[in-house]
Amino acid sequence: MVKKCNLSRQTMQKAGFTLLELLVVIGIIMLLSGLLFPALNAAREAAKKTKAKADVKQLDTAWKCVLLDYRSWTLADPKPGIAKQQMSSDGVKYLQGGSSKGVIYMEFDRSSTNANGFFVDPWHNYKTPTDNTHAYMVYLGDGTVVPDGGVTLYRDVAAWSLGKDTVATKDDIVSW
Repeated sequence: MVKKCNLSRQTMQKAGFTLLELLVVIGIIMLLSGLLFPALNAAREAAKKTKAKADVKQLDTAWKCVLLDYRSWTLADPKPGIAKQQMSSDGVKYLQGGSSKGVIYMEFDRSSTNANGFFVDPWHNYKTPTDNTHAYMVYLGDGTVVPDGGVTLYRDVAAWSLGKDTVATKDDIVSW
């Protein structure tokens, strides 16, 4: 007499995922990551704006300290009275201890200067290391400064970044 084996269909199937289930899971993961990327880009832009605001404030404070030490702009670089001047390598060296007193007014890390030595904002493209379009702007005055836009400000120092688009618009980061 032969005994019949009574195994159900479920116990005979292999444990695991089917191809269709795997494709559905991969599709859900791709959909969720697609929703996440715009939020990450917005966070990156906000971080760049925050860094630019901090840099502009530090520039403003550093040049004010130079004015307090020397009581005039005669030894300063960039030269006073020029309506708008980029923070060139000379200005960076001056603030890093290149003044006649040797005082360090501001520290610059390598990622904040380009190959020409200009102090650049966070939107600088490192693939073109000699591009100066994203250099911070500085104006040193005698109590009145006239930065981009022709607005007269009653202060000694004005520092600003033209922002992502490098044009004087609402996205500029300014010290006033």
